[in-house]
Amino acid sequence: MQIPVFQILNYTLILVVLILFIRYLWDMFFDREYQPAAWQVAKKTGRLSRQVVQMERHFPDKVRFFNWWFQIERLTREKIPGDFAELGVYKGESARILHHMDPGRKLHLFDTFEGFNRKDLRKETGAAATYTENDFADTNILRVIKRIKGNANLVIHKGYFPETVSGLEHERFALVNIDCDLYNPTRAGLEFFYPRLTPGGVILIHDYNPKWQGVVEAVDEFMRQIPEPLMILPDMEGTVMIIRGK
Repeated sequence: MQIPVFQILNYTLILVVLILFIRYLWDMFFDREYQPAAWQVAKKTGRLSRQVVQMERHFPDKVRFFNWWFQIERLTREKIPGDFAELGVYKGESARILHHMDPGRKLHLFDTFEGFNRKDLRKETGAAATYTENDFADTNILRVIKRIKGNANLVIHKGYFPETVSGLEHERFALVNIDCDLYNPTRAGLEFFYPRLTPGGVILIHDYNPKWQGVVEAVDEFMRQIPEPLMILPDMEGTVMIIRGK
């Protein structure tokens, strides 16, 4: 009995997809080509917690993950003081990683935990123009805290940024992770955190690419006001980085 050609093509396509999926799982859990030598040494010598090792296995953007780790290692090595902060927390995935990479630092988490504010959506173009107030609204503080599984160094600031910074005017920050997708909160985050960034401290802004024109515009405008250069990382969505001059 002859098998129809279209069935052979279907079986071939299924086999190819299955092979690619198995290769993806293998790369994620077992392949070591994504791991820098410094990370491998830290792992062998027991300097990495079990939680951080597990997070690396499951986090898809290895460049972004290892840059967080290298920056936090640098801050520790150079004894750069200051708290950590994240603006744009959503469900707490990156906050969990940052916290467990240095659980001794206070980590401030800024988010509405209710989705976008309407006034921040009005001027957006590109991919962000499709957003509504319902996007990223499927989260809440309790779920984020449960996901992070952190200690008493987590500080939640719920509400519209920068209205939630009251009382933090004199704080100093060593690392700030900004992941807001929109012009207004990105610009507000840079305006607030940069003057309070400890010399040697770092601000990381995610989604600096043509899809997120508001983010690019906010960063480019702000960079014209400061002396430091903008460093662009080759991660999946284009993180950029500002290290405050000493």
